[in-house]
Amino acid sequence: MSKFIKAIGQRRLAVTVAALAVTGAAVAGTGSGDFDAVTTRLQNWMQGSLGKTFALGALAVGLAIGVVKQSVMSVVTGAAVALSASIGPTVLTGIFTATM
Repeated sequence: MSKFIKAIGQRRLAVTVAALAVTGAAVAGTGSGDFDAVTTRLQNWMQGSLGKTFALGALAVGLAIGVVKQSVMSVVTGAAVALSASIGPTVLTGIFTATM
């Protein structure tokens, strides 16, 4: 039993050391702007008519499944997806552009 516990401890140590070695190279939010065009296009789509269509479609599908299953959870899921689609891009933009 102690060999098993010792092996688990060694694995955890190896994973921790590997994770710490890799974190030095990870720098989030500092890019050269290579994906600015794609980000702008996706944000415009989600906040424009495509995003509204997606949100309304998710809500409609949730309502339809809720009626068929006679369950409120499908409606809640549809409403959550619709809310995420309409408000999500603004929240994500605020998170990534926040400064300390």
